[in-house]
Amino acid sequence: MILWYALLVIAGYFIGSIPFGLYIARLNRHRYSNPTGRTANVAPVDLYRRSGSGQGRGRHALAGVAFLLELAKGFSPTFTGYLALGTPGALGGGSAALVGHTFPFFGRLRGSNSVAPLLGVLLAVYPVVVVILSMVWTASLAAWRYVSLAALVTAVVSPLALAALDAGGEYEDLVISSAVLWSLLTFFAHRENIRRLLSGREARINTPTNERGEARRERRVR
Repeated sequence: MILWYALLVIAGYFIGSIPFGLYIARLNRHRYSNPTGRTANVAPVDLYRRSGSGQGRGRHALAGVAFLLELAKGFSPTFTGYLALGTPGALGGGSAALVGHTFPFFGRLRGSNSVAPLLGVLLAVYPVVVVILSMVWTASLAAWRYVSLAALVTAVVSPLALAALDAGGEYEDLVISSAVLWSLLTFFAHRENIRRLLSGREARINTPTNERGEARRERRVR
């Protein structure tokens, strides 16, 4: 049994380490700026921002593909763990995938801040909570127009929503503890965004990027 858990965790970590966003950005280098090198992965929102004017359909399509692939790399180890080892296996596979996403083996331990893998994990653990978190994310984005802030609010709400829904049955405490870990990983991945939010330099969702693929910073509103 321990061997199966170990194999699941190792597989989950390597699956979570796959930088799908970066691969899509490279395959479409004729339409998207290359990453600046500060991160070895690219979040779907970065793909959305990097597209030029007049290419709205293309940017939506490619950002959508990246989102689905990022979602799948969180979902697949979690759901496989559930089928093989039940709820503990799901939590182990999902946690390993999120650690791999945050500290990717294939990305020099520098991951992206996409929350799609987290949603994939939660989709396998307790699908109903994803509906709630999607509404929370959408409402937060509509209210403040900051993708990073919406992601952080979603991360905070996720363990609270799981607790309110009594997710996990006899493993409820383990599920909640794992969700707290996942939220902490999300906050770690967004540490630069948090600094920019506090200093008023974070870019909003509709802010375009410059030629280097960096979001143009908005002036701080005093």
